[in-house]
Amino acid sequence: MLPVRLLLLLAVFSSVRTTILENVDKADLEAVRIRLMEEKAKRLLLQNDVDVLMLKFEELKRKCDQRDEHVFDGNVTLVTHSIAFTATLSADMLFPSGTILTFDHVRVNEDNCYNSSTGKFRASFRGLYSFSVTVLPVLSSHPVGCFIMKDNDEIGRVYTGDTGIATGSVTVVTMMDKGQEVYLKGRHNHQEYVQGAHWSTFTGLLLYRYN
Repeated sequence: MLPVRLLLLLAVFSSVRTTILENVDKADLEAVRIRLMEEKAKRLLLQNDVDVLMLKFEELKRKCDQRDEHVFDGNVTLVTHSIAFTATLSADMLFPSGTILTFDHVRVNEDNCYNSSTGKFRASFRGLYSFSVTVLPVLSSHPVGCFIMKDNDEIGRVYTGDTGIATGSVTVVTMMDKGQEVYLKGRHNHQEYVQGAHWSTFTGLLLYRYN
């Protein structure tokens, strides 16, 4: 039988061991709890970063969905969306004296700015526009000449010449107010016999928009 003193020592040791283990378990649990709290805080920070990035993405998407514009000096706007058209003549056409040349085959017509029935381009905005015309005569004996008109004002001319069958081409740049129209008009006292098969073309586009 063990001495009483030894039994007492063993009892004390057992009690101390239990206390130490309990303290160790509590310390481990506290460490785990702190670690979980730290991870949760990190996740919240990451989620906040994601939310900020999503807001920025939505803002960029909204701007892209709109017609992208960059304003200079509070007056001029560089337009990066399309306001443009290209139309060609699909078949040979004899236009009566002084009438509008209608290019019937529309290849591009952004913003529906060109009317193939009337042959007229209508400005959607006040701005600086560019127009290019190429015409080809059907017969060398019937050269084609026409005027580029803005409403009732002449802003350019094109002529194919009197020798051989040659194209006539011109490009003009002009300021337009919203609603003004540009079109091609044949000469008075001349019938314009214009070659089709898409050789003759009429093109226009907006370069700069003015506020």
